[in-house]
Amino acid sequence: MSVYIRKISIKNFRSISSIAIDTSSMTILVGKNDSGKSNVLRALNLFFNEQTNHGTAFSFAEDYNFFAPERKGKAEEIEVELEIALPESYHGTNGQLIVWKKVWRSGGLHGDKNNYHGIRLTESERGTKRREKIDIPPMSNAHALLRQISFEYIPAVRGPNFFDDLQGRIYKTVSQVAAQSFRETSSTFEQSIGEHLEDLTKGINRALGIDTKLALPRDLSHIFERLDFLSGDKNVSLENRGDGIKARHVPQILKFMANKKKMLQVKGTAPFSFIWGYEEPENNLEFGSAIKLADELLEVSKKGPAQVFLTTHSPAFYDLKKQQIKTSLYHVYRASDEAGTKADTQTDGLDSSLGTLAVLAPRMQEAIEEIRNRDEATKLVEEQAARETKIVYVEGESDKVILERALALFFPAAKDKIHFDTKPEGAGHSYVLDMLSAWRNRQKHHPEMNKAAGIVDGDANTDKEDFNKIPDNIKSAKCFCYPKARPIKGALAKGFKVVNDLESIYPPEIWEWANVNGWLECRNKLDVYPKTAINDLLDRNPPQEDLIDDGWAVYVECKFKYDKKITCARQIAKKTDDEVKKILVELQPFLKEVLQYLKVEIE
Repeated sequence: MSVYIRKISIKNFRSISSIAIDTSSMTILVGKNDSGKSNVLRALNLFFNEQTNHGTAFSFAEDYNFFAPERKGKAEEIEVELEIALPESYHGTNGQLIVWKKVWRSGGLHGDKNNYHGIRLTESERGTKRREKIDIPPMSNAHALLRQISFEYIPAVRGPNFFDDLQGRIYKTVSQVAAQSFRETSSTFEQSIGEHLEDLTKGINRALGIDTKLALPRDLSHIFERLDFLSGDKNVSLENRGDGIKARHVPQILKFMANKKKMLQVKGTAPFSFIWGYEEPENNLEFGSAIKLADELLEVSKKGPAQVFLTTHSPAFYDLKKQQIKTSLYHVYRASDEAGTKADTQTDGLDSSLGTLAVLAPRMQEAIEEIRNRDEATKLVEEQAARETKIVYVEGESDKVILERALALFFPAAKDKIHFDTKPEGAGHSYVLDMLSAWRNRQKHHPEMNKAAGIVDGDANTDKEDFNKIPDNIKSAKCFCYPKARPIKGALAKGFKVVNDLESIYPPEIWEWANVNGWLECRNKLDVYPKTAINDLLDRNPPQEDLIDDGWAVYVECKFKYDKKITCARQIAKKTDDEVKKILVELQPFLKEVLQYLKVEIE
């Protein structure tokens, strides 16, 4: 288990006069240009790598806060202090935390670079929290643990030099892991070169009297700097790809190097810890790719190998706070040069502070959700397309339970040929249509794929029609609505707005049984009553006596509680075959239609 930074405190560094930030596995800093958010990442780069920007050495004259108050009788100082959480196995000797501080003056790093101590956290009987300072024993493994921290700074402008350096470091990482095999491979390569250049080396020997041979340099990192990634059918060089494609390579290369370095760990030794400081990852990416990268970095922070700090202007990234509650999100701002950069966890007005994003924010949130759903659907379809069974997507778990039972009962020969798919927490009609769209898109390139079907409630009928009428869609994916079952036809004829969903197919006696069990709740009359009846009620006139029929009154007056739909479905599925046939009889012709579309043989 690795360490992670729990808190960062910075003083007098660039635009920062004084700032303290509590951090987590992913920490997101959002703010306007020139607010100073990138200086937090540069302070970390200074702390671990003695650099500020990528490849730029520390310069006190440039990096000291211009507006810092004068310190009478004291030297000007930049200070960075980290509070680092330790793995549990280190707590006994070193405490739960280590506080590590570094100070720079005009002459460079001032004092001991290993200026750190442990903190033991305790709690009194009254609940008061205490912090006890602990000196780290000289023989403690905590020293090695801190030396194993690797900080990667990814600048906003990721130019050729950055990629050259990154690719060159691939060699150093791999050669550490596989030193012996690299030596053997390079020796074979050198021998082959020697054979082709034998005339040259012999000529030098004759002319100068020196026995000469050609060999590769001991450090191949400069060769690896020119390493190229070829992709596509035409083996297109990464050099010829756009900046966005190059940007998507960065986390994959960093993750690769981190995982390779972990292989160097010997049992019983301190593990490696990886921290990434990612500046404006959305640069050069269109919105959909930015969302994919955001999700990728979130996954890195949750499951490894790195703790992630990033700065951004894009909702594709600061929206991650909604995806993962443990993510830290800060609004970074600068009210004045003298006050310097500040960070606030109150982010309610974040979109407004970023100017034009305030207008676009609501639509952006919808777009982010749509793109994430589409990407998730594409991944699922990739997995499901390999199945021998044919897929039917449904809105929820209750639909899955009932349709599986009805299929086995009415069409037993098709039972093992169909798989009903949904989300356990509830999918909704948008999930069904997303999955059908993803299926259709994949089938365009793989015409050998089976057909897929989807089943939605009647309130999604317009969306169903829109999907099905897109040219060629139903060649491989078709959406169906539950039929308007007999129990609700009378209500619909009277103008009541009752949705033909799975539960509307249940006969009145099931609804009465559900009511006795407390599984129903009252509907809002405004949602279901015809307009004329609502007007009568508002005018305090009693509706017509024959407006509601006792045979379908319960469908109009009540609806299933959301969490009781699955309870009822499971109880129905447990009933005898004869009982279930009576309850689900109206599903038989509907299921037959779906099976015929999927070309599933039925007896």
